[in-house]
Amino acid sequence: MALQTQEPDVEASPQPAASPPPRRQRLVGWLSNSGTIAVLVWLVATPVAFFAPAYFKYDPFSFIAYAVPLTAALVLASVFFVIGLRWRGELVAGAAGGLAAAWVVLLLRSALYGTPFGFGGVSGDMMRMSAIVEHYTTTIKPSDSIPGLVSEYPPLYGMLIGRAAVLLDAQAWRLLADAEVLTTSAALLVSFLLWRRHVGPWVALAISALAFVTWTDPRKAFEVITLSIFIPWVLETFGKPPKARMHWLLAGVLGGLMVVVYQAWIIYSVFAIVALIVVTFRAETDRKAYIRRLVLVALVAFAVSSWYVIPYAWAMLTQNGELVSDLFVSAGINEKLFPFLEMDPFGLLQLAGLVGLLFFYRSTWWAKPILFLVLGVYAYRILNMVRFVFTEHTFFLHYTIRLYTVLLAIAGVLTIVHAAPIILRRLRLTAPRAAGAAALAVALAWSASVFTDQWMPQEEATLYSGQRYAWSAHSEPLPNGKYPEYAPKEDRRRWFPIDPIKKVVEDARGPDARPVTLSVDERIFSFVPWRVYVAIPVEGAGSLSRWHERRAEVTRLTQTTDPDAFAAASANTKFGPIDVFVLRKRADGWQWDNQRFQREQFSAAHWTVVDDLPEDVVVCVRKP
Repeated sequence: MALQTQEPDVEASPQPAASPPPRRQRLVGWLSNSGTIAVLVWLVATPVAFFAPAYFKYDPFSFIAYAVPLTAALVLASVFFVIGLRWRGELVAGAAGGLAAAWVVLLLRSALYGTPFGFGGVSGDMMRMSAIVEHYTTTIKPSDSIPGLVSEYPPLYGMLIGRAAVLLDAQAWRLLADAEVLTTSAALLVSFLLWRRHVGPWVALAISALAFVTWTDPRKAFEVITLSIFIPWVLETFGKPPKARMHWLLAGVLGGLMVVVYQAWIIYSVFAIVALIVVTFRAETDRKAYIRRLVLVALVAFAVSSWYVIPYAWAMLTQNGELVSDLFVSAGINEKLFPFLEMDPFGLLQLAGLVGLLFFYRSTWWAKPILFLVLGVYAYRILNMVRFVFTEHTFFLHYTIRLYTVLLAIAGVLTIVHAAPIILRRLRLTAPRAAGAAALAVALAWSASVFTDQWMPQEEATLYSGQRYAWSAHSEPLPNGKYPEYAPKEDRRRWFPIDPIKKVVEDARGPDARPVTLSVDERIFSFVPWRVYVAIPVEGAGSLSRWHERRAEVTRLTQTTDPDAFAAASANTKFGPIDVFVLRKRADGWQWDNQRFQREQFSAAHWTVVDDLPEDVVVCVRKP
């Protein structure tokens, strides 16, 4: 709108045409904001990226499938470099942020094209997550697949997928892959939205991209998105950023959501958060206001998470909980203690970040809180390494690697952005106009190249790698025994006859039955919402399940040889009945883990027994 140039009559009323009305100003400002543009671009571009692999129909193991997302990333980086030479404003930065997040969808969907499974297939943690998702197709109560237990694992992510499956009348396990893709993409977008509040949109984009590629695991998309929130949330909630802090209501809501999605980042950082609160409090001019704000944040966070926290805390206090899941010893438990000493781009970036945290500790708003976080997470790791030596409990200390590597990478970006102008001034040099745009374009293109290599499927890959997890998504058999379209010819995972087992149980108990089941292979719970009697590995058990006592009950049943006594005992164990046994035939009996049952225990008077299923599987269903 043109501004009024003629001098107004002094007697006349003010001319509203001299500037846009306040409401229109706010609307224009909101629409031209980089955050708004990023969200709008992401919403438009994501569906295109999501369905593009189905359009190209390339074998995800082929070189050309690998080239599709990589080429798209290089083209986008080049385009934004050219545009950035002339325009560097909010619109361009927002569009770049939205397209970068949408590109993640293109890459991950390309990796999973041809398979309905998510990364990792249905094994390990992903077997348990798909079982959680399946369980929440039957309830909205934060509960466990074991009857009578509350949920120990934060329930919101699995609950949303399970309820979406009900709403869409879809199989829950099939939605898990889509949730991984979209949530991982949203993590990069959320990171951009939060960081741009204090560092500017282009720096926020660099932070988001480089932190994203430092550690992102689409299998654990809920961990990725909470980490993208957690670091800027800590800086704004407990530190003192240059602009206004995040409103206490929003900070509380985000805190509560992290608790019900994945709260481990908060636990690993508890020492750092306490120290940061103390230091910030001492520097505050209005200390009462700071404490009042923290109290409000805590109250809102508790209100948002109370539907999960209260039942779980009460159960732990009253049901003799025992933490056993941290008995799992990861291969990475003694690795990457000093990632900033590794001579690769990530190591150098993190080394720059560590130097920057020390050098700019007093002169920047970000160095102190990030340094506190790094030191606090290291303290948590070291203390629990000592605990591990004496108790064999890890308390998941190996996951701290994910947090401090990302923290140091973020510090590296901030250090470079802050130090580069200082160094140039000291050297009396002037950076070329294109230097900033070129550096960002290279960073984005390199990040895309690394991430593509990490997560496109490859048969020749190390066991714990994104390439292998993508490969596993294609080598996992379907419930009917078939394999995904592009499944590797060799080293496919053995089929567990889900559909035949399901049919036996439904014929005996009805299609809506949810029998308590003891299964030799826990994949069955990823596809049907049956209830679980006990997990097979101790590290897969919840703290409230009393795993050792349940295992003892199973052992007692194997020793009860009289058929009538066995039927009565299995119907009235210490933890309730076992309605279905899914076992595997062996020369010395019917196997469940390292236990052996005998055919004679399952009499026709009490059980429907089907012992001719594929893969030597036997199903015994208690008669009503």
